[in-house]
Amino acid sequence: MYVHIVSFKVKDGEGISFVELQKFEELTEAKPAGLDHFHIFKDRNEENRFFLVEYWNSKKDKEKIEMSKEYQLFREHRKLVIDKRYETFECDVVV
Repeated sequence: MYVHIVSFKVKDGEGISFVELQKFEELTEAKPAGLDHFHIFKDRNEENRFFLVEYWNSKKDKEKIEMSKEYQLFREHRKLVIDKRYETFECDVVV
């Protein structure tokens, strides 16, 4: 299983919008093929920082979704609430 982790700084007052946009995209859009599940974490130490952890069947599945017009539109909407993108990590589930 491929895990994609990315952290974002969300604009002041837009935390709920960020979470709702992410949930809408990944839960109501007929669940993207290859996405097993995801979690959103809110940093306790840094205000407005969130971590998105996605569990995919493969990296290829994730890349296929990212090429779609629907995903590109979603990213444009998400940019409205994002102040800064931090790190991105790629992992494999071991246990």
